[in-house]
Amino acid sequence: MSDPIASDERAQPAARLGVWPLAVGGGLTMFLAQPPADLWPLAWLAPLPWLALVQLHPAARGRRPWLAMWCGGCTYWLLAIHWLRLPHPVTSIGWVLLSFYLALYPLLFIWSARRLVHRWRWPLVPAAMVAWVACEQLRGEILGGFTFAGLGHTQWRWTTLIQVADTVGAVGVGGVVMAGAAGLAAVLRLTFGTAAWRSAVLNLLMAATVVGGSLAYGSWRLATEPPHDRPPLDMLLVQGSIDTELKQDLAAAAGVVGQYDLLTVEGLADPAAPGPPDVIVWPETMWRWPLVEIDPSEQIPEPVVEDVLGPGAGGTPEGRQARARTLLEAERFDALASYARHYATTWIVGVDRQRFTSKAAARVEHFNAAVVLDAAGRMLACYDKMYPVMFGEYVPLADRFPLLYRLTPLRAGLTAGTRPVLVEVAGYGLAPTICYETALPTAIRTIVLRLSAGGRRPDVIVNLTNDGWFWGSSELDMHLAAAIFRAVEVRTPVMVAANTGISAAIDGSGRLLASGPRRATATLRVGIWRDGRWSPWLTAGTIPTGVTLAVVAVLALEWLVMSRLALSPASGRQ
Repeated sequence: MSDPIASDERAQPAARLGVWPLAVGGGLTMFLAQPPADLWPLAWLAPLPWLALVQLHPAARGRRPWLAMWCGGCTYWLLAIHWLRLPHPVTSIGWVLLSFYLALYPLLFIWSARRLVHRWRWPLVPAAMVAWVACEQLRGEILGGFTFAGLGHTQWRWTTLIQVADTVGAVGVGGVVMAGAAGLAAVLRLTFGTAAWRSAVLNLLMAATVVGGSLAYGSWRLATEPPHDRPPLDMLLVQGSIDTELKQDLAAAAGVVGQYDLLTVEGLADPAAPGPPDVIVWPETMWRWPLVEIDPSEQIPEPVVEDVLGPGAGGTPEGRQARARTLLEAERFDALASYARHYATTWIVGVDRQRFTSKAAARVEHFNAAVVLDAAGRMLACYDKMYPVMFGEYVPLADRFPLLYRLTPLRAGLTAGTRPVLVEVAGYGLAPTICYETALPTAIRTIVLRLSAGGRRPDVIVNLTNDGWFWGSSELDMHLAAAIFRAVEVRTPVMVAANTGISAAIDGSGRLLASGPRRATATLRVGIWRDGRWSPWLTAGTIPTGVTLAVVAVLALEWLVMSRLALSPASGRQ
């Protein structure tokens, strides 16, 4: 059976390259715009091969063209998220499977844009922009969402352009870039003599309007930045460099804490610093000894009680249980509190937390926590990560069937926290978040909205991250780009303390004020001011970009109906 796209080669010069070179070539150019190559201006040209496939003759039926397009998506994703194979040999399987899944989205983009162009007769620019935004929006929602390596993320250095993220999010910025690329694609078709000049001019004007409008909006938003009318929040971000493995080495815990303690003490002793910082931040789980909480209804085994209280300790059984519970919990916390007293200032530190309770199937719940202590060693707040990573930090249904964890490298899964936390430091409201929560736009939006509904919008989002799993790879760059876009979307500065990097200070306009090195130690002493501007993203969320999903849903419904109608006559003749 002949390839219908290839059969149209004489009519369209782009087709002479063949579907496979265009599909795979598009995957390569899109990858080069992302880290580690990070040729970010190329993002405005990278989609051209895939846009050529959108513009080819509409008779693209059969399996081979679509297989080629899916393989082009696989090329992109296998290269872009290669770092997923690094934490453990088993994660290499996840790397391949996730890439195969994510490759469906470029395929969906080409299919949707083709129908909009060839069936609905849309100009290329709005068709490509709508289809791309819909696909990135969908990718960020299904299965908990995967937002890394977005087209818009490549533009984080272009501060003026990314201001529009406070209205349409990071996916909307990707749509702006795609609109610019589509305008160039339309002009190229005119150059090759395969498009009417009116169509090319219309598309070019549309692209110029989208890009120019975004830049004008960005200039206006930058001009409305609030004045710095009060002292900044003085923060010390501590970045150690500890490569992390799924197989935990408890013997190395003292070395990890020792490295971070030494860096902290050196940072506090910096003669160039004006005085002690308002707050010190350690990354995720860098305090290596878990805190313990024991449910009052949980019965501690008597040999444990005897060991804790000492031989011959009297009292009622209930009293002995209560005293043993208090001592067991204090034993872990007191060591942590002693470090806070030594630092003599507010300290936010990442730590595992275990709660022993009969309410859990495995009788224990594990939390990834950010603990806030004051200068006297008292706990001011404890934030439990609300959005754990599926298959990375928990396995679905394994809370009811713990045996599922025997099929994975995970020893146990995280229990999701239930509420955000805000703590007041030097007149600033700080909201801790942990790791990939900054990769989820709706997660950060939800945290800010819930705290605002409670009467206090956070002034600074503090993100505790352990990227030691990825050995200094391009994952670090992608994680940083995500944090930059979260700052713009909710108009709130984001401060990142990341093990192995990249620690960062980001203001409410997405400027990178300071950053740490890759896979090396550092301390960042940074002053940050509140932003607090109103953000349309906080009000409307994904509603503006969600309209694109409705368009693609209508396309899919139309295709299903027409496919059924096309089959009906054949069924009637049989």
